[in-house]
Amino acid sequence: MDDKNLDSIIENFYSRSEESDPLTLNDLVGMINEQMVSLKGKLSLLAEEEKSLLENQGVLVEETGGRFSFAIDIPTWTPSEAWGDPDSQDREQIQKIFSVVRGGTDMKARIADINKFLDPKAAARKRSPSVIINMMMIIEALQATLNDYNESAAGFVFEGFMAALTGGKQIAGKVAGTLPIEDFVAFSSYGQDQPVSLKLLSPSTPVKGSFTNIVDFLLVRGAPEIKYLVAYKLVDNDQVQKLKIFDFDITRENFIEFISNIGGGQKLLSGVPINQLKAAMDAFNSNPSKENLTPLASLIVQLGGYRRGLLHDYIDLGTLPSEREEDPEATAAAAAKKKTGRERGFGKLSLDESLDRGEATLNEAFHYIEKQTMLEGKTDEKSQWAASFPQLKRLGGLTNMQEYGEIDLSQDNIDKLSEIYAEKLKGGVMTLLTEAKALTENIGSYYTEKRRSKATAAASTALENTENISNVLVEDPRYK
Repeated sequence: MDDKNLDSIIENFYSRSEESDPLTLNDLVGMINEQMVSLKGKLSLLAEEEKSLLENQGVLVEETGGRFSFAIDIPTWTPSEAWGDPDSQDREQIQKIFSVVRGGTDMKARIADINKFLDPKAAARKRSPSVIINMMMIIEALQATLNDYNESAAGFVFEGFMAALTGGKQIAGKVAGTLPIEDFVAFSSYGQDQPVSLKLLSPSTPVKGSFTNIVDFLLVRGAPEIKYLVAYKLVDNDQVQKLKIFDFDITRENFIEFISNIGGGQKLLSGVPINQLKAAMDAFNSNPSKENLTPLASLIVQLGGYRRGLLHDYIDLGTLPSEREEDPEATAAAAAKKKTGRERGFGKLSLDESLDRGEATLNEAFHYIEKQTMLEGKTDEKSQWAASFPQLKRLGGLTNMQEYGEIDLSQDNIDKLSEIYAEKLKGGVMTLLTEAKALTENIGSYYTEKRRSKATAAASTALENTENISNVLVEDPRYK
C-alpha cells in the first residue's frame, strides 16, 4: 500500500460508484498517510547539509524556470538511476505514473505521445485529470534529468528515465567501472528486449563509439543489431529548451558500409582488402557459425581500428568467452594460454582473466573502453568511430534512421500549457493538488523544524489542509 501516489488517490476516489460507502475523514487520513510514506525522502524542504550532499553527487539543487509545478501544485519526483531498475522501490512508485504514456512497444510512438501532450493545440482536447497530472509529472522529471544534474550525471540519469519510459531496464552492472555497450534494454518488461545505446549530446557533437566494442558486440556476443537513440540538446540560458531526437540501427549487415562512409572510417577498416572483409562478413551473416567466424576474425584483428578486442583471444584460444564460462575445462585451458593484462593493455588483468575469476560478465566487458574511458577522458581515438548528423542523415536509408521531432520544453511553451491544463483542473481537482502539496510540506516541517513552536504550528496547518481536502471530496455530488 505504500506505493500509492496522488494520482491513485484521486483515481480511487472518482472510481467509487454511488452505491459505495461514502468517504470518511478516517479514510482520507489513511490515504494521506500512505501518500506521506511514498513521498518520504522527497520533501522539497532540504536542509543545507542535504543540499551539499546532493551537489557532491552531481545534483544541482536549484529551482529553475519552465516547470509546471510553478503554476500548478503537482507532486514532483527526483529522477535517478534507480528508475532504470525494475526491481527498485523508486521504479515501482513511478511506474504507475509512466503507465499513462501510450505507444506500446514502439519507442517512437511513446515519445510522440509525450510530444502530443506538449502541443497546445492537442492540449485543448485533453480530458482526463489523471493523465494530465501524470504527464506533467513525467515532463518535470525529464526537465530535472536534463537541467538539475551536471553533464556526466545527467547522462546516467537519462538512461534510467528512458528505461522507465519504455518499460525497460538500465544496464548498470559495473566491474571496475565497466558497462555493456547498451545503456538500457527497452521493453524488457514486455518480453521484447531491444538493446539501446543512448547519446545525450549538443547538436554540433558527432555520435561516437568504440569500433572494437561494436565489433565484439556484433560478432563475439552475436547480437544482430544495436539501436542508437540520440537526443540533441538545444540549450538557452543554461536550460534545455528542446530535445531533437532520432535513432538509427547498426547491424551486422550494414556495419562495414556504415563505417566506410563516416569520418575516419577508412582508417578503421585499413589493413585488409575491403572486398575480402565484406565477403567474409557476408558469409558469416548468411551462416553465423564458428566455421565462418574464424576467417572473419582473422581479418578483423588486422584492422587499424580493432584494438585489445575479444577476437584476439578467440584467435589465440579457439573458444568464445561464453563457451569458457560454461566449460570449466575450457576455462582452465584458456587461463594457461592467456596473455597477461599488461601485455594486452588492460592493466593488471585482461578482460578474459576478469571473466574467469567471476569478476566480470561478458556484457560488462564490452564497455570497458566506450563508457568509462570516455568519462575519464582517456578514449583511444584510433579505435573510435564518429558520425556527424549530416553523415547520419545521408546514411539514413542504410541504417533505418527515424526522426522523432522535437520535444519543446521551453518556458514559453510550458507557460501556454500551464494555462490550458490549469483551466481543465480548476475546481475540486486543483484544490486537492494545492492542499495535498501544502499538507506534505507542513508534515515535513513538523518533523524537521528544530523549534517546537513552529513544528506545532505546522501540525495545526496540516490539520486544516486535511479538513479542506475532506470538504472537497464530500462536496462531490456523487456523495450527497
